[in-house]
Amino acid sequence: MAKTKYHISLSDEEKSKLQQIVDEGTAHQKTILRAKVLLMSDSNQHTVLEMAEALGTTHTTVQTIRTEYAKNGLEAAIDRKKRTVSTTTRRINDSVIGEILKLLEETPPKGRKHWSLRLLCEESVERGLIDHISPATMRSVLKRFNIELK
Repeated sequence: MAKTKYHISLSDEEKSKLQQIVDEGTAHQKTILRAKVLLMSDSNQHTVLEMAEALGTTHTTVQTIRTEYAKNGLEAAIDRKKRTVSTTTRRINDSVIGEILKLLEETPPKGRKHWSLRLLCEESVERGLIDHISPATMRSVLKRFNIELK
């Protein structure tokens, strides 16, 4: 059974903001659910399981929302988490693509009639153009230049 770990006490300003989100109904459905959970939690008259059942969600969701509010405040509890964008550089930059295109102009290795995606990947790694590249990635690189392998 889910026990109440955090006791939620909303200010009048927070209550009015949450009530506005619920009343308008134009926000994302999950945002409205989070607002309803916090409003129900404020009165401390319902258990976590009762709230979950009344709102059609799980006790884990209710507890997560309450925990997020207690630890990080109202905005963190009702808004969706922002995705962090990776700051790593692209492994396949323009110079690598240029080298791959030059490689395509060369004749295939002995015993091969034409370049295959897998062979092109292996040769790119052997020549040190890139650490690793999958055939699917190689296909998308070639597709940008309207190059199809036989």
